[in-house]
Amino acid sequence: MMHSSPMPLNVALDMTKRLHHELAKHMTPEQRRDMTRVEKLIMEAQKQHKADQLRAQQTPAAASASAAPAKKAGRRRSFW
Repeated sequence: MMHSSPMPLNVALDMTKRLHHELAKHMTPEQRRDMTRVEKLIMEAQKQHKADQLRAQQTPAAASASAAPAKKAGRRRSFW
């Protein structure tokens, strides 16, 4: 049986939401606004990560073809 751990951004978002919920009564309006902004930033990062993963899956041949010449050009000759 394989066990998988949740994605780090999911964990961060869950922790932030829980913390926001627990501390909301004791926070100033500025702190509440900042906490909401952090939640939005984590969600945006999660969406961007998923989009990057999809893009990488859709074009693996193009990415490897463009990366191969760059590696060859930057390769140093050995000293000996």
